[in-house]
Amino acid sequence: MSLSSRIIVRITITTAIATAISYGWLYIKQSHVDAYLRQLTLVRQAREVSSYIELSPDGSVEVGLPARLSEAYNSPGSRYRYAVRDQAGRIIVTSGRRMGPLPKILDTEDREFYQYKADADNASVLGAAVRKDLGNKSYYTQVEQTLPMTRSLNAAVFNEFFMDGGWLQIPFLLAILAISALTLRTSLAPLKDMARLAAEIEPGSSTLRLPSKGIPKEILPLVTSFNKALDRLDEGLTRQREFNANAAHQLRTPLAVLAANIDTMADATTAGRLRHDVQLMTRIVHQLLLVARLETLNVELDEAVDLCHAARQAAENLGPIAISTGKTLEVDEPDAPVVIQGNALVVNIAISNLIENALNYSPPGRSVRIRVTLQASVEVCDSGPGIPPQLREKVFQRFWRGESGAEGAGLGLSIVRRIMHALKGTVSVTDAPEGGAQFTLQFPAIA
Repeated sequence: MSLSSRIIVRITITTAIATAISYGWLYIKQSHVDAYLRQLTLVRQAREVSSYIELSPDGSVEVGLPARLSEAYNSPGSRYRYAVRDQAGRIIVTSGRRMGPLPKILDTEDREFYQYKADADNASVLGAAVRKDLGNKSYYTQVEQTLPMTRSLNAAVFNEFFMDGGWLQIPFLLAILAISALTLRTSLAPLKDMARLAAEIEPGSSTLRLPSKGIPKEILPLVTSFNKALDRLDEGLTRQREFNANAAHQLRTPLAVLAANIDTMADATTAGRLRHDVQLMTRIVHQLLLVARLETLNVELDEAVDLCHAARQAAENLGPIAISTGKTLEVDEPDAPVVIQGNALVVNIAISNLIENALNYSPPGRSVRIRVTLQASVEVCDSGPGIPPQLREKVFQRFWRGESGAEGAGLGLSIVRRIMHALKGTVSVTDAPEGGAQFTLQFPAIA
């Protein structure tokens, strides 16, 4: 799961939990407010009934409720009822329906709340009792209210709240998720851009660095450390490349002097063997110089190159070597030019290395065939023993020369692969149609 997906999931869970907690808190708070309001209402009603308690001249108790109150408490559909009790708890006056027991009212208080379960309709009864002192006696007034469970004020208020506006929490939650997702994608966009830029950093473009402007400050230390690491790597690569170039360059002069001294030797047989070794060493030095040049120079790859012309030029340059070894070069090209985008020098080096490799493995009297196709590819076929499938990847490794003991430094094909990588192309090897190995350079088509 991606980082943005994890954050969005966690925001969703957090928002859902916060919504559930807020609704639960509202429900509990509303329940307490509902009970508190009911209690205040019952106390007010009890005190109102208690205000009508009077003592007659003969000492009896009378409750002269007005007609409106008497009708309200005595109507059949009323959920309220009352009773007036004496100090012993005996009912003196009542609205005619069953009343709950009188709660104990402390001397320090003049009211008490209570609640009990009624037998009928599984309803709860909420009551309030107040005390009133007349003369040297105390009288208690109870007022009760029946609370049907299916139609409680608590549930009604909560349902009304949800239907009127509480449902807005759902689209509000969706809006938060949409805004969070958009914000995350916008915030992570610089990371994706830096990832693409980092993927383009390679030895040929080691001067590229990740941008430090316009990125979140939380990521800036990582970018800074990454750029410093690239600086250290680039410095190390530069030193290594300079060493390779200088070492190869310094070897050219001693080899030239050694070749000149060999030419003055009287023993022609020994001189011939030494001259062959010197030529092989000179070739290795030239290959090392070419590797150092390719790795140290930022070669421009934006010029138009005709593959037909590059193939003919490479064949002409290597023609004397082919003639001296009794081999021939054949170039097959289409009538129309095949143009690619690259660099004429490096394209010529790639084709020349393949032709030189093919000459090394072709026996005398045979030919090396160079074919340019309209699909922007160059095929070089030799007449040698071919390359087994299990070794076709190893031939492009540096200093690998196989088991045939062929002459060379083992750098030519690795240089070809590096050139094709720089040109965004590929190099591959298969069996040639007429036997031997076929190397194919596939260049990207030009727009």
